[in-house]
Amino acid sequence: MPKTKSHILLMGQTPPPWHGQAVATQILFDHEWQDYEVHRLRMEFSEEMLEVGRFQWKKIQHLWRLMRKAREILKSHPNATLFYPPASANWIPFLRDVIFLAAVRPLAAKTIFIFHASGLPVFSQGDWLRKILSKIVYHHADVSLEVAQEAIPAHHVFHAKTATWCPCGIAVPDLTKPVIDVSGPLKLLFIASLQEGKGVLEILKTASVLKLKGRENDFRFQIVGKWFSSEFESEARRLHQEMGLDQMVEFSGQLTGDDKWQAYANSHVFFFPTHYASEATPIVIMEALGMGLPILTTAWAGIPAMLEGCKTAEVRPVRDPHAYAEAAELFHSRLPELNAQAVASQEFYRSRYLPERFIERVRQAFDVVNTTSKSAALSNICVWIYLADQNPGFDRSFGISRMTQMVMRALYNFSDVNIVATTSKTSQRPELDNKKMIELPWGTRSKFVRFLTDHFHPLFGRSKKDIDVHFYPKGYLPFLSGMCRPSAVTIHDTIIQYDQDNYPKWRCRWEYAYWSLLLRHTLRKADRILTVSESSREQIRAFMARHKIPAREITVTYEPCAYENVAQPDHPAKADNVVHLASVEPHKRTAHLIRWWYEAEVNGKNLPSLHLIGSIPPEVLPILSKSKKIVKRPFLEDHALQDAYKSAKALILPSEIEGFGLPALEAYYLGTPVCFVEGTSVQEVLGVTTHRGGFSLESMDSMISALEDVMSMTSDEVRTHGLKLRETYASEKVAARLMVIFQDLVRK
Repeated sequence: MPKTKSHILLMGQTPPPWHGQAVATQILFDHEWQDYEVHRLRMEFSEEMLEVGRFQWKKIQHLWRLMRKAREILKSHPNATLFYPPASANWIPFLRDVIFLAAVRPLAAKTIFIFHASGLPVFSQGDWLRKILSKIVYHHADVSLEVAQEAIPAHHVFHAKTATWCPCGIAVPDLTKPVIDVSGPLKLLFIASLQEGKGVLEILKTASVLKLKGRENDFRFQIVGKWFSSEFESEARRLHQEMGLDQMVEFSGQLTGDDKWQAYANSHVFFFPTHYASEATPIVIMEALGMGLPILTTAWAGIPAMLEGCKTAEVRPVRDPHAYAEAAELFHSRLPELNAQAVASQEFYRSRYLPERFIERVRQAFDVVNTTSKSAALSNICVWIYLADQNPGFDRSFGISRMTQMVMRALYNFSDVNIVATTSKTSQRPELDNKKMIELPWGTRSKFVRFLTDHFHPLFGRSKKDIDVHFYPKGYLPFLSGMCRPSAVTIHDTIIQYDQDNYPKWRCRWEYAYWSLLLRHTLRKADRILTVSESSREQIRAFMARHKIPAREITVTYEPCAYENVAQPDHPAKADNVVHLASVEPHKRTAHLIRWWYEAEVNGKNLPSLHLIGSIPPEVLPILSKSKKIVKRPFLEDHALQDAYKSAKALILPSEIEGFGLPALEAYYLGTPVCFVEGTSVQEVLGVTTHRGGFSLESMDSMISALEDVMSMTSDEVRTHGLKLRETYASEKVAARLMVIFQDLVRK
């Protein structure tokens, strides 16, 4: 069947002028969108930074031409999607949006807004006129992509149907950094538009503080950029002269191309003390990370969120030169460590801010809004789902089984999909009526029978000609995978490989060998690879590189939570306990947590009781008999587990590694905050609404501090986080992403 491409009208400012939004938009303009017919329409309101946000007659003329071209494109393609960057928080660009969107948006079948500049939600609610105008043009977008994580998010004010955090990305060249001279001064680099809001004056004041401390010879500041106005240039140069900073601070002017990248390479630290009103997630910070620099910046706009989990960043309050000076001194004391920090900065950049990461986020928005139209183009897709490898309570598939049920329920709501499932007498099975189920006449709890079933089930009970897509929600293809084409697999994690590396005696050698073989086979043979988090995607990519498997596209769908059908609690009554879902699996760190808790109890720490639900590692059972603060509870049925969640003050997840971290959603959905290990997928999953609760496995004090922090949350705070998580990981959104994949496989 020939593939009909959906049309996208892609709009935005590209350089010049050179600023973060323009650079990010250029990445989207330059990308070849193979699955979509993209019409690029450049917004050329400003050619210089000093023109941004200011009225000019030429902008009126350009607005008229832009409206005419956009309307022509949308009239020619009535089902097209409008992709548009709303204005910054100023009257002139705001009125420009009102005029343009009022004339153009009604012609678009769908709308995606990408909010680069922060502050618009607050600005739009400033008075009755702005409220009315913003409601006309900004409300009810199909997708809201939000570059900055603001205190008042755009989708809350403008009521978008779907919203997601969408930090940009940037490419950096592969330059070799010079060997750091640990005996010389610390070189701090600033690159941005030279204006007050970007923190130029704060740099001068920081240098002055260090000079007054007698450390003039230990620091060099390089300020790179184009002056925003001659008035501000005069003010900055006057301050520079009055403070006597000729030796410490250099104004290098605007650098571009190789000169700019060389400035990064020659520096030790990137210093960005911004408090710019429209700041979002600054591109220059991404560039600096990619070039291997540690970061000194401010807790402003989307910066804390974009640097969450970055171990080479120091985030300080805005307009605080003394705090910046102290941080600079800290970096100077770490000069011998900066080579190692360069590796950590670059790894953090590669995991989040490569251009392809940004493109993937935007592509997901394209896929979501076009699900309905694509569904209309195909009728009665038959999706076959393999469930016989899921035996909840007898293997590691309990969470996967709950996720699978939620996805199947949501897929059932698509009128154009038929579901066929293969099960065994003991395995997971569809809970919905009107589903064709092929039940194999044996159970699959025995390892030998499970092995035979997993690999030879294509021979039993199904008609290949009636199936359009083969879906393996547990993520492993049979050895007879040639009989299951096209195939989509959801690989949840690579924890088996992690356990083999870190806990080789946990499983038998042949088990590790088998699962590694099966995962390698799946990654080579599956037609589409899906996973449940960005963290898990990085695990899979590392596994593929390790085993020399050619790189493949991996799509993140995330996971739904079964408790989305349970009402979000208002003010649940709390007992004096916290819960932990105990496990004998070593990476879950149950034994580690028990030892910590008992140590705190012996040392007189005032902690609540720790309720352990599940299996306890045998080596710590003697501790339970001595402790008065640790309570062992058995495996709980679902209604009892819900009660345990609701009554607890917190859930503690000390796992070293997770694919997604479904219990974190379960807890928040039932009104309970979560403590988790920093740097795991749980941090990513919860990061859409809160960054509280992270701790280090290296420090008991870190865990206790995180626990006290989340237990201090009010019921209203926890409820707000729960509602946001429900919105983000709703089963229908996950199912919509899957449907896009299934439909794409059918068309190919």
